[in-house]
Amino acid sequence: MKLDYNLQLQQEQRLIMTQELQLAVKLLQLNSVELNEYIEEQLIENPLLERDETEKEEKDDKEEIVDFINHIDDFKEDEFLYDDEKEYVSPLNFVIKETSLWDYLKEQLMLSPINKLDRKIGEFIIDCLDENGYLKMDINEISKKLNVYKERVEKIISLIQTFEPSGVCARSINECLILQLKNKGIEDVIIENIINTMLEEVGQGNITKIAKENGITCEKALEYVNIIKSLDPKPGVRYSADETKYIIPDVILEKINGKYVVTVNEDCIPQLKINGLYRKLINNKNCPEYNYVKEKLSSAIWLIKSIEQRIETIKKVVTSIVDYQMDFFEYGKALKPLTLKQIAEMTSLHESTVSRAVKGKYIQTPRGIFEIKNFFIKGIQTKTGEDISTIRLKDRIKEIIKSENIENPLSDQQIANIMNNEGLNISRRTVAKYREEMNIPSSSKRKNNIKFYNL
Repeated sequence: MKLDYNLQLQQEQRLIMTQELQLAVKLLQLNSVELNEYIEEQLIENPLLERDETEKEEKDDKEEIVDFINHIDDFKEDEFLYDDEKEYVSPLNFVIKETSLWDYLKEQLMLSPINKLDRKIGEFIIDCLDENGYLKMDINEISKKLNVYKERVEKIISLIQTFEPSGVCARSINECLILQLKNKGIEDVIIENIINTMLEEVGQGNITKIAKENGITCEKALEYVNIIKSLDPKPGVRYSADETKYIIPDVILEKINGKYVVTVNEDCIPQLKINGLYRKLINNKNCPEYNYVKEKLSSAIWLIKSIEQRIETIKKVVTSIVDYQMDFFEYGKALKPLTLKQIAEMTSLHESTVSRAVKGKYIQTPRGIFEIKNFFIKGIQTKTGEDISTIRLKDRIKEIIKSENIENPLSDQQIANIMNNEGLNISRRTVAKYREEMNIPSSSKRKNNIKFYNL
Protein backbone atom coordinates (compact mmCIF):
# COMPACT_ATOMS: atom_id res chain seq x y z
CA MET A 1 0.00 0.00 0.00
CA LYS A 2 1.49 3.31 -1.12
CA LEU A 3 0.94 6.49 0.87
CA ASP A 4 2.02 9.82 -0.54
CA TYR A 5 1.04 13.48 -0.82
CA ASN A 6 -0.17 15.11 -4.02
CA LEU A 7 -1.84 18.34 -5.13
CA GLN A 8 -5.16 18.41 -6.98
CA LEU A 9 -7.04 21.33 -8.52
CA GLN A 10 -10.79 21.16 -8.09
CA GLN A 11 -13.46 23.62 -9.18
CA GLU A 12 -16.75 23.86 -7.31
CA GLN A 13 -19.59 26.29 -6.64
CA ARG A 14 -20.42 27.21 -3.06
CA LEU A 15 -22.54 29.89 -1.45
CA ILE A 16 -20.46 31.70 1.16
CA MET A 17 -22.16 34.09 3.56
CA THR A 18 -19.77 37.02 3.55
CA GLN A 19 -19.96 39.63 6.33
CA GLU A 20 -21.56 42.04 3.88
CA LEU A 21 -24.26 39.52 2.93
CA GLN A 22 -24.88 38.69 6.58
CA LEU A 23 -25.34 42.40 7.30
CA ALA A 24 -27.85 42.80 4.45
CA VAL A 25 -29.84 39.78 5.69
CA LYS A 26 -29.79 41.07 9.26
CA LEU A 27 -30.99 44.56 8.36
CA LEU A 28 -33.76 43.24 6.11
CA GLN A 29 -35.50 41.38 8.92
CA LEU A 30 -35.37 44.32 11.36
CA ASN A 31 -38.39 46.59 11.68
CA SER A 32 -38.02 50.37 11.74
CA VAL A 33 -37.56 50.64 15.51
CA GLU A 34 -35.00 47.83 15.63
CA LEU A 35 -33.13 49.29 12.64
CA ASN A 36 -33.00 52.70 14.30
CA GLU A 37 -31.52 51.13 17.46
CA TYR A 38 -28.93 49.25 15.39
CA ILE A 39 -27.89 52.41 13.54
CA GLU A 40 -27.52 54.28 16.83
CA GLU A 41 -25.14 51.55 18.00
CA GLN A 42 -23.12 51.79 14.78
CA LEU A 43 -22.87 55.58 15.11
CA ILE A 44 -21.17 55.03 18.47
CA GLU A 45 -18.89 52.19 17.32
CA ASN A 46 -17.84 53.53 13.90
CA PRO A 47 -16.30 57.05 13.93
CA LEU A 48 -16.53 57.27 10.12
CA LEU A 49 -20.32 57.31 10.31
CA GLU A 50 -22.25 60.47 11.07
CA ARG A 51 -25.77 61.76 10.63
CA ASP A 52 -26.58 63.55 7.41
CA GLU A 53 -28.76 66.39 8.65
CA THR A 54 -28.74 68.31 5.34
CA GLU A 55 -31.58 66.39 3.74
CA LYS A 56 -33.63 66.47 6.94
CA GLU A 57 -33.22 70.24 7.31
CA GLU A 58 -34.26 70.83 3.70
CA LYS A 59 -37.29 68.63 4.21
CA ASP A 60 -38.22 70.43 7.45
CA ASP A 61 -37.85 73.83 5.71
CA LYS A 62 -40.16 72.73 2.90
CA GLU A 63 -42.74 71.39 5.34
CA GLU A 64 -42.58 74.62 7.35
CA ILE A 65 -43.24 76.69 4.21
CA VAL A 66 -46.15 74.42 3.21
CA ASP A 67 -47.62 74.65 6.72
CA PHE A 68 -47.31 78.44 6.66
CA ILE A 69 -49.06 78.67 3.27
CA ASN A 70 -51.84 76.35 4.46
CA HIS A 71 -52.18 78.43 7.62
CA ILE A 72 -52.69 81.58 5.54
CA ASP A 73 -55.20 79.81 3.29
CA ASP A 74 -57.24 78.82 6.33
CA PHE A 75 -57.86 82.48 7.15
CA LYS A 76 -58.91 83.37 3.62
CA GLU A 77 -62.32 81.88 4.35
CA ASP A 78 -64.87 83.85 6.37
CA GLU A 79 -65.57 80.82 8.52
CA PHE A 80 -64.10 77.42 9.21
CA LEU A 81 -65.76 74.64 7.26
CA TYR A 82 -65.48 70.95 8.11
CA ASP A 83 -65.60 68.48 5.24
CA ASP A 84 -66.96 65.27 6.71
CA GLU A 85 -66.09 63.41 3.50
CA LYS A 86 -62.42 64.14 4.08
CA GLU A 87 -60.82 61.45 6.21
CA TYR A 88 -59.32 62.67 9.45
CA VAL A 89 -56.32 60.66 10.62
CA SER A 90 -56.11 60.85 14.38
CA PRO A 91 -52.76 60.25 16.09
CA LEU A 92 -54.65 57.86 18.36
CA ASN A 93 -54.92 55.51 15.37
CA PHE A 94 -51.25 54.78 15.92
CA VAL A 95 -51.71 53.67 19.51
CA ILE A 96 -52.52 50.16 20.62
CA LYS A 97 -52.64 48.51 24.01
CA GLU A 98 -50.96 45.18 24.58
CA THR A 99 -53.88 44.29 26.85
CA SER A 100 -56.19 44.05 23.87
CA LEU A 101 -56.01 40.39 23.02
CA TRP A 102 -59.53 40.81 21.68
CA ASP A 103 -58.59 43.64 19.27
CA TYR A 104 -55.61 41.62 18.00
CA LEU A 105 -57.86 38.64 17.25
CA LYS A 106 -60.50 40.86 15.60
CA GLU A 107 -57.83 42.33 13.33
CA GLN A 108 -57.00 38.80 12.15
CA LEU A 109 -60.72 38.05 11.81
CA MET A 110 -61.16 41.12 9.58
CA LEU A 111 -58.52 39.77 7.20
CA SER A 112 -60.17 36.33 7.02
CA PRO A 113 -62.13 35.48 3.84
CA ILE A 114 -65.57 35.06 5.45
CA ASN A 115 -68.97 36.71 5.00
CA LYS A 116 -70.50 39.39 7.24
CA LEU A 117 -72.60 36.99 9.32
CA ASP A 118 -69.61 34.76 10.10
CA ARG A 119 -67.57 37.85 10.98
CA LYS A 120 -70.30 38.93 13.45
CA ILE A 121 -70.27 35.43 14.97
CA GLY A 122 -66.49 35.60 15.21
CA GLU A 123 -66.57 38.97 16.96
CA PHE A 124 -69.07 37.65 19.50
CA ILE A 125 -66.92 34.56 20.17
CA ILE A 126 -63.79 36.68 20.60
CA ASP A 127 -65.63 38.90 23.10
CA CYS A 128 -66.48 35.74 25.07
CA LEU A 129 -62.81 34.81 25.57
CA ASP A 130 -61.29 35.32 28.99
CA GLU A 131 -57.94 37.04 29.58
CA ASN A 132 -56.12 33.69 29.23
CA GLY A 133 -57.59 33.21 25.75
CA TYR A 134 -60.07 30.44 26.68
CA LEU A 135 -63.66 30.20 25.45
CA LYS A 136 -65.81 29.65 28.52
CA MET A 137 -69.27 29.97 26.93
CA ASP A 138 -70.89 26.76 25.66
CA ILE A 139 -71.44 26.38 21.90
CA ASN A 140 -75.16 25.68 22.39
CA GLU A 141 -75.53 28.91 24.38
CA ILE A 142 -73.72 30.92 21.67
CA SER A 143 -75.91 29.28 19.04
CA LYS A 144 -79.10 30.29 20.88
CA LYS A 145 -77.96 33.85 21.54
CA LEU A 146 -77.06 34.44 17.89
CA ASN A 147 -79.87 32.26 16.46
CA VAL A 148 -77.49 30.30 14.21
CA TYR A 149 -76.68 26.62 13.82
CA LYS A 150 -74.11 25.38 16.33
CA GLU A 151 -72.12 23.83 13.48
CA ARG A 152 -71.64 27.30 12.07
CA VAL A 153 -70.40 28.47 15.46
CA GLU A 154 -68.02 25.50 15.55
CA LYS A 155 -66.67 26.48 12.13
CA ILE A 156 -65.82 30.00 13.30
CA ILE A 157 -64.26 28.65 16.50
CA SER A 158 -62.02 26.43 14.35
CA LEU A 159 -61.06 29.50 12.31
CA ILE A 160 -60.18 31.58 15.39
CA GLN A 161 -58.12 28.66 16.71
CA THR A 162 -55.77 29.16 13.73
CA PHE A 163 -55.03 32.76 14.83
CA GLU A 164 -52.12 34.04 16.88
CA PRO A 165 -51.39 33.51 19.73
CA SER A 166 -51.34 29.76 19.13
CA GLY A 167 -53.78 27.85 21.36
CA VAL A 168 -56.31 30.66 21.67
CA CYS A 169 -60.09 29.99 21.75
CA ALA A 170 -59.64 26.54 23.29
CA ARG A 171 -62.36 25.12 25.53
CA SER A 172 -59.90 23.32 27.84
CA ILE A 173 -56.21 23.21 28.64
CA ASN A 174 -55.98 19.89 26.79
CA GLU A 175 -57.39 21.40 23.60
CA CYS A 176 -55.17 24.48 24.03
CA LEU A 177 -51.98 22.40 24.18
CA ILE A 178 -53.00 20.15 21.28
CA LEU A 179 -53.76 23.20 19.14
CA GLN A 180 -50.25 24.47 19.81
CA LEU A 181 -48.80 21.08 18.88
CA LYS A 182 -50.62 21.09 15.54
CA ASN A 183 -49.44 24.63 14.89
CA LYS A 184 -45.87 23.34 15.34
CA GLY A 185 -46.59 20.55 12.85
CA ILE A 186 -46.57 17.83 15.53
CA GLU A 187 -49.30 15.22 15.08
CA ASP A 188 -48.59 12.30 17.39
CA VAL A 189 -51.27 10.06 18.92
CA ILE A 190 -49.15 9.22 21.96
CA ILE A 191 -48.31 12.79 22.96
CA GLU A 192 -51.97 13.77 22.48
CA ASN A 193 -53.00 10.88 24.76
CA ILE A 194 -50.51 12.09 27.39
CA ILE A 195 -52.01 15.58 27.21
CA ASN A 196 -55.58 14.29 27.44
CA THR A 197 -55.07 11.77 30.26
CA MET A 198 -51.78 12.35 32.09
CA LEU A 199 -51.19 16.10 32.55
CA GLU A 200 -50.90 15.58 36.32
CA GLU A 201 -48.09 13.07 35.78
CA VAL A 202 -46.42 15.53 33.39
CA GLY A 203 -46.49 18.20 36.09
CA GLN A 204 -45.05 15.77 38.65
CA GLY A 205 -42.40 14.56 36.23
CA ASN A 206 -43.47 10.93 36.63
CA ILE A 207 -41.58 9.71 33.55
CA THR A 208 -41.70 6.02 34.50
CA LYS A 209 -45.49 5.91 34.73
CA ILE A 210 -45.92 7.88 31.49
CA ALA A 211 -43.56 5.50 29.68
CA LYS A 212 -45.21 2.36 31.07
CA GLU A 213 -48.82 3.36 30.31
CA ASN A 214 -47.98 4.48 26.77
CA GLY A 215 -45.67 1.60 25.89
CA ILE A 216 -42.64 3.78 25.18
CA THR A 217 -39.12 4.12 26.56
CA CYS A 218 -38.29 6.52 29.39
CA GLU A 219 -36.14 8.53 26.98
CA LYS A 220 -39.09 8.98 24.61
CA ALA A 221 -41.42 9.82 27.51
CA LEU A 222 -38.97 12.49 28.70
CA GLU A 223 -38.85 13.93 25.17
CA TYR A 224 -42.67 14.16 25.10
CA VAL A 225 -42.77 15.77 28.56
CA ASN A 226 -40.23 18.42 27.52
CA ILE A 227 -42.30 19.22 24.42
CA ILE A 228 -45.47 19.58 26.51
CA LYS A 229 -43.72 21.79 29.07
CA SER A 230 -42.56 24.09 26.26
CA LEU A 231 -46.21 24.87 25.40
CA ASP A 232 -48.12 27.83 26.85
CA PRO A 233 -51.21 26.88 28.92
CA LYS A 234 -52.33 30.54 29.03
CA PRO A 235 -51.70 32.00 25.54
CA GLY A 236 -53.68 35.18 26.21
CA VAL A 237 -51.68 36.29 29.24
CA ARG A 238 -48.79 37.67 27.20
CA TYR A 239 -51.17 40.36 25.89
CA SER A 240 -52.34 41.35 29.38
CA ALA A 241 -49.53 43.74 30.33
CA ASP A 242 -51.07 47.13 31.07
CA GLU A 243 -48.74 49.07 28.82
CA THR A 244 -49.38 51.41 25.93
CA LYS A 245 -47.37 50.68 22.80
CA TYR A 246 -47.00 52.91 19.78
CA ILE A 247 -46.88 51.26 16.39
CA ILE A 248 -44.51 52.85 13.93
CA PRO A 249 -45.52 51.64 10.45
CA ASP A 250 -42.59 50.39 8.38
CA VAL A 251 -44.50 50.94 5.13
CA ILE A 252 -47.12 53.52 4.15
CA LEU A 253 -49.77 52.91 1.50
CA GLU A 254 -51.49 56.03 0.12
CA LYS A 255 -53.97 56.59 -2.66
CA ILE A 256 -52.68 59.47 -4.76
CA ASN A 257 -54.54 60.62 -7.89
CA GLY A 258 -56.48 57.34 -7.99
CA LYS A 259 -53.39 55.14 -7.69
CA TYR A 260 -52.00 53.30 -4.68
CA VAL A 261 -48.43 54.30 -3.86
CA VAL A 262 -46.15 52.31 -1.54
CA THR A 263 -43.39 54.12 0.35
CA VAL A 264 -41.03 52.81 3.02
CA ASN A 265 -41.17 54.92 6.18
CA GLU A 266 -37.71 56.49 6.57
CA ASP A 267 -38.68 59.25 9.02
CA CYS A 268 -37.47 57.31 12.06
CA ILE A 269 -34.25 56.09 10.38
CA PRO A 270 -31.23 58.45 10.63
CA GLN A 271 -29.70 59.52 7.31
CA LEU A 272 -26.02 58.53 7.24
CA LYS A 273 -22.89 59.83 5.53
CA ILE A 274 -19.11 59.36 5.77
CA ASN A 275 -17.23 61.75 8.06
CA GLY A 276 -15.21 64.13 5.87
CA LEU A 277 -12.22 64.30 8.23
CA TYR A 278 -11.59 60.56 8.17
CA ARG A 279 -12.24 60.43 4.43
CA LYS A 280 -9.07 62.49 3.90
CA LEU A 281 -6.96 60.03 5.94
CA ILE A 282 -7.76 57.17 3.55
CA ASN A 283 -5.76 58.94 0.85
CA ASN A 284 -2.59 58.85 2.96
CA LYS A 285 -1.32 55.26 3.10
CA ASN A 286 1.58 56.29 5.31
CA CYS A 287 -0.79 57.42 8.02
CA PRO A 288 -0.56 55.08 11.09
CA GLU A 289 -4.35 54.94 11.28
CA TYR A 290 -4.68 53.96 7.61
CA ASN A 291 -5.62 50.27 8.14
CA TYR A 292 -8.09 51.11 10.90
CA VAL A 293 -9.75 53.85 8.83
CA LYS A 294 -9.87 51.59 5.76
CA GLU A 295 -11.67 48.83 7.72
CA LYS A 296 -14.17 51.23 9.28
CA LEU A 297 -14.78 52.93 5.92
CA SER A 298 -15.62 49.59 4.33
CA SER A 299 -18.07 48.82 7.18
CA ALA A 300 -19.69 52.26 6.91
CA ILE A 301 -20.17 51.99 3.14
CA TRP A 302 -21.70 48.53 3.44
CA LEU A 303 -24.09 49.70 6.15
CA ILE A 304 -25.32 52.60 3.98
CA LYS A 305 -25.69 50.32 0.94
CA SER A 306 -27.48 47.64 2.98
CA ILE A 307 -29.99 50.18 4.28
CA GLU A 308 -30.70 51.34 0.72
CA GLN A 309 -31.06 47.73 -0.43
CA ARG A 310 -33.42 47.02 2.48
CA ILE A 311 -35.67 49.91 1.43
CA GLU A 312 -35.78 48.72 -2.20
CA THR A 313 -36.50 45.09 -1.24
CA ILE A 314 -39.30 45.93 1.22
CA LYS A 315 -40.90 48.32 -1.29
CA LYS A 316 -40.75 45.70 -4.06
CA VAL A 317 -42.26 42.98 -1.85
CA VAL A 318 -45.04 45.13 -0.37
CA THR A 319 -45.94 46.61 -3.77
CA SER A 320 -46.46 43.06 -5.09
CA ILE A 321 -48.62 42.17 -2.07
CA VAL A 322 -50.74 45.31 -2.54
CA ASP A 323 -51.18 44.63 -6.27
CA TYR A 324 -52.26 41.05 -5.57
CA GLN A 325 -54.66 41.99 -2.74
CA MET A 326 -55.97 45.12 -4.49
CA ASP A 327 -59.61 44.07 -4.09
CA PHE A 328 -59.18 44.26 -0.32
CA PHE A 329 -57.66 47.74 -0.33
CA GLU A 330 -60.00 49.13 -2.99
CA TYR A 331 -63.32 47.45 -2.19
CA GLY A 332 -62.84 45.79 1.21
CA LYS A 333 -63.30 42.31 -0.26
CA ALA A 334 -61.91 39.16 1.35
CA LEU A 335 -58.20 38.52 0.96
CA LYS A 336 -57.18 36.04 -1.73
CA PRO A 337 -54.98 33.02 -0.93
CA LEU A 338 -51.36 34.10 -1.13
CA THR A 339 -48.05 32.41 -0.35
CA LEU A 340 -44.46 33.53 0.06
CA LYS A 341 -43.60 31.53 -3.06
CA GLN A 342 -46.02 33.55 -5.20
CA ILE A 343 -44.53 36.87 -4.06
CA ALA A 344 -41.04 35.43 -4.54
CA GLU A 345 -41.88 34.60 -8.16
CA MET A 346 -43.47 38.02 -8.75
CA THR A 347 -40.43 39.86 -7.36
CA SER A 348 -37.69 37.45 -8.56
CA LEU A 349 -36.55 37.10 -4.95
CA HIS A 350 -35.99 34.03 -2.79
CA GLU A 351 -38.78 32.94 -0.43
CA SER A 352 -36.52 33.47 2.59
CA THR A 353 -35.88 37.05 1.44
CA VAL A 354 -39.62 37.71 1.17
CA SER A 355 -40.14 36.22 4.63
CA ARG A 356 -37.48 38.49 6.13
CA ALA A 357 -38.86 41.53 4.31
CA VAL A 358 -42.29 41.18 5.98
CA LYS A 359 -41.23 39.78 9.35
CA GLY A 360 -42.52 41.89 12.26
CA LYS A 361 -43.38 44.84 10.02
CA TYR A 362 -46.57 46.90 9.80
CA ILE A 363 -48.20 48.77 6.96
CA GLN A 364 -50.32 51.90 7.33
CA THR A 365 -53.19 51.85 4.80
CA PRO A 366 -56.39 53.83 4.21
CA ARG A 367 -58.17 50.89 5.90
CA GLY A 368 -55.99 50.92 9.01
CA ILE A 369 -52.68 49.54 10.22
CA PHE A 370 -52.00 45.85 9.67
CA GLU A 371 -49.16 43.43 10.21
CA ILE A 372 -47.90 42.63 6.72
CA LYS A 373 -47.68 38.88 7.29
CA ASN A 374 -51.48 38.76 7.75
CA PHE A 375 -51.94 39.36 4.02
CA PHE A 376 -50.65 35.84 3.35
CA ILE A 377 -53.62 33.46 3.31
CA LYS A 378 -53.47 29.70 2.79
CA GLY A 379 -55.41 28.15 -0.08
CA ILE A 380 -55.24 26.03 -3.23
CA GLN A 381 -55.70 26.66 -6.94
CA THR A 382 -58.42 25.06 -9.04
CA LYS A 383 -57.86 23.46 -12.44
CA THR A 384 -59.03 26.70 -14.05
CA GLY A 385 -56.44 28.72 -12.09
CA GLU A 386 -58.88 30.23 -9.56
CA ASP A 387 -57.57 30.61 -6.00
CA ILE A 388 -59.67 28.95 -3.30
CA SER A 389 -59.12 29.59 0.40
CA THR A 390 -58.97 26.75 2.92
CA ILE A 391 -62.17 28.00 4.54
CA ARG A 392 -64.13 27.51 1.31
CA LEU A 393 -62.60 24.04 0.94
CA LYS A 394 -63.65 23.11 4.47
CA ASP A 395 -67.17 24.37 3.80
CA ARG A 396 -67.36 22.18 0.68
CA ILE A 397 -66.11 19.12 2.60
CA LYS A 398 -68.77 19.73 5.25
CA GLU A 399 -71.47 20.07 2.56
CA ILE A 400 -70.45 16.77 0.97
CA ILE A 401 -70.49 14.97 4.33
CA LYS A 402 -73.86 16.51 5.17
CA SER A 403 -75.42 15.07 2.03
CA GLU A 404 -73.80 11.61 2.22
CA ASN A 405 -75.67 8.38 2.98
CA ILE A 406 -75.63 7.93 6.76
CA GLU A 407 -75.52 4.12 6.33
CA ASN A 408 -72.64 4.29 3.89
CA PRO A 409 -70.49 7.39 4.63
CA LEU A 410 -67.94 8.60 2.11
CA SER A 411 -64.26 7.92 2.68
CA ASP A 412 -61.70 10.72 2.49
CA GLN A 413 -60.60 9.44 -0.92
CA GLN A 414 -64.17 9.52 -2.24
CA ILE A 415 -64.61 13.09 -0.97
CA ALA A 416 -61.32 14.05 -2.66
CA ASN A 417 -62.53 12.46 -5.92
CA ILE A 418 -65.79 14.47 -5.80
CA MET A 419 -63.91 17.73 -5.23
CA ASN A 420 -61.37 16.94 -7.95
CA ASN A 421 -64.24 16.37 -10.39
CA GLU A 422 -65.45 19.86 -9.44
CA GLY A 423 -62.07 21.30 -10.38
CA LEU A 424 -60.68 21.51 -6.83
CA ASN A 425 -57.21 19.96 -6.74
CA ILE A 426 -57.15 18.32 -3.33
CA SER A 427 -55.59 15.12 -2.05
CA ARG A 428 -56.99 12.51 0.32
CA ARG A 429 -54.52 13.53 3.01
CA THR A 430 -55.63 17.17 2.75
CA VAL A 431 -59.27 16.15 3.08
CA ALA A 432 -58.40 14.11 6.18
CA LYS A 433 -56.47 17.06 7.65
CA TYR A 434 -59.31 19.56 7.12
CA ARG A 435 -61.89 17.07 8.36
CA GLU A 436 -59.97 16.57 11.61
CA GLU A 437 -59.55 20.33 12.05
CA MET A 438 -63.35 20.63 11.88
CA ASN A 439 -63.68 17.82 14.49
CA ILE A 440 -65.51 15.58 12.02
CA PRO A 441 -64.72 11.87 12.65
CA SER A 442 -63.74 9.32 10.00
CA SER A 443 -66.32 7.52 7.85
CA SER A 444 -66.35 4.44 10.13
CA LYS A 445 -67.25 6.57 13.15
CA ARG A 446 -69.86 8.59 11.24
CA LYS A 447 -71.77 5.51 10.15
CA ASN A 448 -75.33 5.54 11.57
CA ASN A 449 -74.35 8.40 13.92
CA ILE A 450 -77.01 11.04 13.31
CA LYS A 451 -75.39 13.83 15.39
CA PHE A 452 -72.78 14.53 12.71
CA TYR A 453 -75.39 15.24 10.05
CA ASN A 454 -77.32 18.07 11.76
CA LEU A 455 -75.21 20.62 9.90
